[in-house]
Amino acid sequence: MNREVVDSPRVFDVSVREARMCIDRILLVCRLPSGYVHGVREVVLLSQSMGLGGFRALYEGYERLREGALERVSVQDADDGVLVVDGGGIHAWVLLPTLMDLGVERARSAGRATLRVSGVQDLHELHVMAALGRRYGTGAEVSQPDKGAGHEQKAVVTLFNTARPLGMDEWDPLLAQAIRHGYPVDGGLWRAIHALSNQALAPDSVVSRRHAGPVILRDDGTLQGRPPADDDMDLNMLRHVPSSQGCA
Repeated sequence: MNREVVDSPRVFDVSVREARMCIDRILLVCRLPSGYVHGVREVVLLSQSMGLGGFRALYEGYERLREGALERVSVQDADDGVLVVDGGGIHAWVLLPTLMDLGVERARSAGRATLRVSGVQDLHELHVMAALGRRYGTGAEVSQPDKGAGHEQKAVVTLFNTARPLGMDEWDPLLAQAIRHGYPVDGGLWRAIHALSNQALAPDSVVSRRHAGPVILRDDGTLQGRPPADDDMDLNMLRHVPSSQGCA
């Protein structure tokens, strides 16, 4: 289900830390396998930096990340040495970290790798591989010779070895720029993304606050955690909940 956002005249410069935190939470809401959250999150950030779907595509279509299943992905060697990958209906963001692993491994051993990819949602997002490959000292070129419809679209990804990156600016110049300046995001969109990410949090309550952080407040009022006592803890915050906000 697509979600619309009322654009705001304000633009927020969102830090990398804040962006990663909210994206991680949304991917957890999508029930993405935990081992994939980190890789897919980095793909979303690069998509934003490259002017592709980015944050807006994540917010409006995050539920589509649940579609398809990793076990349906098939990889075969063609007679011409090309790796033929059928995504089985999975979203490009979810498949992309695995594609990169396959391509880098083949390029390392053979000097060059070609992947023919089909059965993927939002196939154009595979262009993120050009930016992600820099982290591995690998160049990537993506073309879509077949302009079919939906999952019938096909792309060809060619990977080749380049010089290994030296320093942050070579390893990922887009991330380095975001660390310095943040991600400029429409204010209305970012508020909506932040609210959506809160679905991954437990409801705020006196009970949840008693078990948050490094200590637990027992029913008798004593603390379990840092001995002999947690003198920094303000017990007044446990008397009531001022709003229905979530807490980690």
